[in-house]
Amino acid sequence: MKVFTILATIAITITSCNCQKKATDSSGVATNSSEVKNAVINNKTQSTVPTIYYEANTRGFFMAVKVENQLLYTSKERDFKAYSSEMKISDADWKEISALANAVDLEKVKDMKWPTEKRYYDGAPHANIIFESKGVKYPANGFDHGYPPVEVEKLVNKILSLVQDK
Repeated sequence: MKVFTILATIAITITSCNCQKKATDSSGVATNSSEVKNAVINNKTQSTVPTIYYEANTRGFFMAVKVENQLLYTSKERDFKAYSSEMKISDADWKEISALANAVDLEKVKDMKWPTEKRYYDGAPHANIIFESKGVKYPANGFDHGYPPVEVEKLVNKILSLVQDK
């Protein structure tokens, strides 16, 4: 009886291990280094740029900007229902914005530190940036317009330069 129990246990163990191996192989997970490299390359080329919302306001000033799919939307009206203007972003500018936006760690956006506090005494408009990716919004804590956190400084300055050039 002990021999039968031991043989049954070994048979069950071997077949269950084989089933797990088949499930892992058919799951589509990359198994060798060339598959991993190709997956990384494809992921980078297919990665989507998050939608970027930027707002700055103070008592006498308001600006809302949205960057999405190589388009720049702006509005200077505080209670706007739709953005008042739309501009196509050039390929070179879009490439730069894409690279800068994809470099931002969306999970850490809420923890960014602002370099100045001029907005507390009306020295600068209050600004905020929100990234939206796959339906999830990642808001920052707010900062002074013109003095963004270091993590998004180049991105914000690039977007603002496009708004001013418009």
